[in-house]
Amino acid sequence: MSTQTLNELLLAATECYQLNLTERAENLYAQALRINPRHAGALFNMGTLLLRRGVLKGDALVQDAFALDAGNEIDRNKAVHLLIQIYLAQAYKKHAQVWLEYAAIHQLEIPDFNALKKQIEIPAYLEKTIYSPAQKKQLERYSPIESNSYVYAIDIVGGCNLRCPTCPIGNKDGMAKGLMQKELFANILNKICMESGEYSPDIWLFNWSEPLLNERLPDYIKLIHSAQLTSFVSTNLNITHRINELMQANPTRLKVSISSLKQEIYGITHERGNINTVIANFETLALARDRNKSTTDIWIGHHLYKNTAEEMEQIQALANQFGFGYRPSYAIMAPIEKALSLIEKGDEKPSGIEAQLFFHPNSIVKNVKPKRSGNMDCELRFNMTAINYDGSVSLCCGTTQDLSEKANEKIYFMEHTTSKIEALKYQHSFCTVCIRNNLHLTIQDL
Repeated sequence: MSTQTLNELLLAATECYQLNLTERAENLYAQALRINPRHAGALFNMGTLLLRRGVLKGDALVQDAFALDAGNEIDRNKAVHLLIQIYLAQAYKKHAQVWLEYAAIHQLEIPDFNALKKQIEIPAYLEKTIYSPAQKKQLERYSPIESNSYVYAIDIVGGCNLRCPTCPIGNKDGMAKGLMQKELFANILNKICMESGEYSPDIWLFNWSEPLLNERLPDYIKLIHSAQLTSFVSTNLNITHRINELMQANPTRLKVSISSLKQEIYGITHERGNINTVIANFETLALARDRNKSTTDIWIGHHLYKNTAEEMEQIQALANQFGFGYRPSYAIMAPIEKALSLIEKGDEKPSGIEAQLFFHPNSIVKNVKPKRSGNMDCELRFNMTAINYDGSVSLCCGTTQDLSEKANEKIYFMEHTTSKIEALKYQHSFCTVCIRNNLHLTIQDL
């Protein structure tokens, strides 16, 4: 086959790569490499394509590409920067660490080196390893994915105005209802500040609840900021009142969760919700932000189902219209107990809301198990404490399990030290079940 044919393959492959036609690009690069197995550029691009799919043998191709690149045709600065970003997107933080160290040793110019380093290196407030009595082994930790600070997820409300089918408020009976009182919140916040020392945690004013249902929400935000901590509010924005007061309080971050702009879909995925009310409230929110000169980082969190993903461009345009950010994410089944029940059902054909999930719990288990060694800790355990509206502590933010395994006993945040609460997390038997089914939040390391 002629050199011209090889060049034509490489040109076509590069065009497909740039257009994100990854499968076609892989096929073309494979053809090119059969002609010239030592082509550095083709090896590098093929390697990164594989890494984007989580196939780690792509790393070996990248290393071969660097070794064969005698003419330095590959820009190492851009190449290594790209590799680190790909690994972080795939939650392969340990592998990203290797290339970050490579960049430092070879003095490469990585534009956001310090920011990447912060994403990769374990924060000083965390121990690098922990012994798990339940698993009878030492576990490694990593720089958290959800937040660069320790998180306290405080449900200032027990309950919600909606009944979303992928949330325990909508799919589990017996969820407690109530409002956290201001005195209790202030005491919890003071204890958090005293126990955190020099490290500033991040305060989330929600877990399973709708925080706008608590009329004291603006007061709680002000208390958090008085303590010089960051605040995060997530809302379905079906509630019109208190929006102006919310913007006056100026939370650090605010997410508005939606799934679809079509009421016939939104009314199922956000049951009891009205998308027209939400859209009207977007304008109210934007006006209140501008009127109060709020610096809040506001974005629309788009829950992606199979029947809502086609609306991504439309919802992003709506976000742009009001000066909001746009962050899509795949919808998942919660709590973990519900996901486990679906796994136990086996390979039955899913129906209803389950059929609209991009990642059914069965497929999650199948896909992530080969990528995890079992030696990494769970982030929901080591970097977050979930506190209920009554001041009791949950095992984690992904389950409705109490921290105590004893019947009719609760562990209250104000009555126990941080070290005691952490010790109870690592002794809990439910963690073993969750980890065995690969439903815990951890990085990939295989």
